[in-house]
Amino acid sequence: MRSHINLATQPYEDARRFYMQWGGLVLALVIITAVLIAIAVRSHRASSDIAKKVTQERTQIEEIDRERAGAEAMLNRVENRDVRDKSRFLNALIVRKAFSWTQVFSDLERIVPPRVRIVSIHPDLNSNYQLEIHLEAIGDSREKATDLLRHMEDSPSFREPQLRVERPTDSTSGGPGIDFSIVALYVPQIKQENR
Repeated sequence: MRSHINLATQPYEDARRFYMQWGGLVLALVIITAVLIAIAVRSHRASSDIAKKVTQERTQIEEIDRERAGAEAMLNRVENRDVRDKSRFLNALIVRKAFSWTQVFSDLERIVPPRVRIVSIHPDLNSNYQLEIHLEAIGDSREKATDLLRHMEDSPSFREPQLRVERPTDSTSGGPGIDFSIVALYVPQIKQENR
């Protein structure tokens, strides 16, 4: 049996072959690490910019809330209550006057599903002086009510639609159907004229 013994004080190593095998892998890892660091730095800068904007917006909201609280405190004084009541009355009149039946019917025409009949529409102001639409309709089935709700949710003109009342009744075709009542905030969309 023959054994190989190396008696050299510094044994020969083939460094070139080692660098050829592992150098490419190490170089690829260095490049990937540099790219990941660059992405992380860019993301950190973007998130810090967003955080600054959020802080600015919150500061502005707090400032507006303070101004509103001060204005409400001034309006709630005994000597200013008459002005406050007149102001609320006039603001309610302006909101009601801005309501366009033509626009509401146009918006509903696009979203009311087939075999649903609108029975009544009643606009009203809620406690936040937002325009609410109280809508009563009759459809062939409950699915028609959910279809109308889904279309109202997707429409930019109606916000937060809620099914309030649902009761069986005779449908438009004479068979059994569903009479349902929906309440939603109405936000009329302003059409831009081509100039």
